[in-house]
Amino acid sequence: MSTTTKYHKFENPTNLTQSQLWLIATSAMLTEMNKEFHDTLLPHHIYGTPELLAESKQSLLRDWETKDFPDLKGTIDYLYSKNTFGATLNAWEFLTESEFDKVQQVGIKEKGLRNELDMVRNYQFDLENSDLGWHYGRCSWIIRHGFYNGFMTEEEAWSLLETNGKLIKKSFDSWESFGLSYLVGSQYWKLNNYNEATMKLTKKNIMYLLTNSNSPWLNIDWNDFE
Repeated sequence: MSTTTKYHKFENPTNLTQSQLWLIATSAMLTEMNKEFHDTLLPHHIYGTPELLAESKQSLLRDWETKDFPDLKGTIDYLYSKNTFGATLNAWEFLTESEFDKVQQVGIKEKGLRNELDMVRNYQFDLENSDLGWHYGRCSWIIRHGFYNGFMTEEEAWSLLETNGKLIKKSFDSWESFGLSYLVGSQYWKLNNYNEATMKLTKKNIMYLLTNSNSPWLNIDWNDFE
């Protein structure tokens, strides 16, 4: 996606409601990664170009096999059905510390297994809703880009975002818990190669969203959407 490094000010140029801004903020991790706008429905606001639209179209097709509205609906349904780390967490979370050590020794040569057990060990008591944030957050981003590509009307885009937002609000109680779940999903889907270096950018984006004055998560209260 976009290669620009500019951090956009949070200004709400199209006078969206706080509830609408909240719905857009659920896409914040991918939006920040791609240096897009956090405060407009269109990811590039009025600054979209044929090149950026082509990148968006290519990303949806390459990464999501999505080229039209039926494909987009299928992608969303697929993401709603996923709860990958939840099953892993349930299978391993009750191991004792010594049992964790033994299993990790057995899996020492299998990097994916070793990382998987490390995740369970780190999150077993702090992750009530697994990696749902990863799936729901990506849904929000896909919906925005589907609208950008003309797959749907603005009304349809807000309706899909609202449905997705209700699932997010039901599952989490803060931007922090939502962000942690997204981070866990990112780790889980990169089990075979995640390390400090590969997670550095994701962690940087999380910190930006939790601390920067232009972050949507600091400009929009978690309870602005009910």
